[in-house]
Amino acid sequence: MAVIILETERLVVRQIEYTDLNRLNFICSDTELMKYVGDGKPLSKDQVKKWVEVTIINYAEKGFGNYAVVDKETNEVIGYCGLVFSIAINEIELIYALIKDYWNKGIGTEVAKAVLDYGLHTIKLKVIYASIDPENIPSQKILERIGFQFAFEQNDEFGLSSLYYKIM
Repeated sequence: MAVIILETERLVVRQIEYTDLNRLNFICSDTELMKYVGDGKPLSKDQVKKWVEVTIINYAEKGFGNYAVVDKETNEVIGYCGLVFSIAINEIELIYALIKDYWNKGIGTEVAKAVLDYGLHTIKLKVIYASIDPENIPSQKILERIGFQFAFEQNDEFGLSSLYYKIM
């Protein structure tokens, strides 16, 4: 049984399990969705499998990680949102991605705010960062809406320009 981290009005945020592999592969193989994630390229099934394995280890070793975002109405995994270690800045970052059917419905803001609050108030992180591709205006608006402030611009671990936001 999946460990539920939190619930919002429309969503359940829970730990990722190996049984989520096919659904996460579907999400992470979407070219348009992955345009602003990582190196901008869709992930292979092997990459998604490795990512799931690392995520599950993070729960045990760090006490937090990336989580499955589940639509309460359909009980379907619609994306992910979590707190992960950024190699590029040596800090914890908020990350999120949702399938296109859920864009422009306030779901990104809803889940990002909930996971941010979890990180600050439950886990007691002192600072959380988020990095955004400079062209990803909708994601920038989400971060600003939930209280993040622009911090700096630098290349990420893939050598791509990223805008870094932070909240304390």
